[in-house]
Amino acid sequence: MPSSILLALLLAPTLAACAPRQDAAIVDPDLAGARASTGGRDPRIPPTSGDYSAALADSAAFMRGEISFAALRARVVARHLPPHPLGDAYLMMVPPAPPPPDVFDPMLMPDDWEGTFGEIAMTMFAGDITREQYDRLHRAAHPRCK
Repeated sequence: MPSSILLALLLAPTLAACAPRQDAAIVDPDLAGARASTGGRDPRIPPTSGDYSAALADSAAFMRGEISFAALRARVVARHLPPHPLGDAYLMMVPPAPPPPDVFDPMLMPDDWEGTFGEIAMTMFAGDITREQYDRLHRAAHPRCK
């Protein structure tokens, strides 16, 4: 059995549990208010990346000790970011390295992650939060996910 099919079978229950609900709140993908408070796009994010500046600003403030984890959690929950269309477990899959001459950049977020919980996953990949902290944030924001 091809590994991609096996992976899909293994992740199916998790992906289904974190799939967007039909009654989920509609979220403004621009998060205009939150981004306005950050002063614009974070310079650490590559120009070809989806924008997760607001989430990165909050995680960086947490790293610097300016806000507590409880405050970070409250900000993440207040964003009402829905699960990724393929489920939040999809966000933890390690992508393959691109072929040469392209260079892998861990700060590069796929466009389809923008406006989803993928923005919070990117703060972990940026090194601002740990996997354990990400998992705690995910449980708070998406308590119905398995």
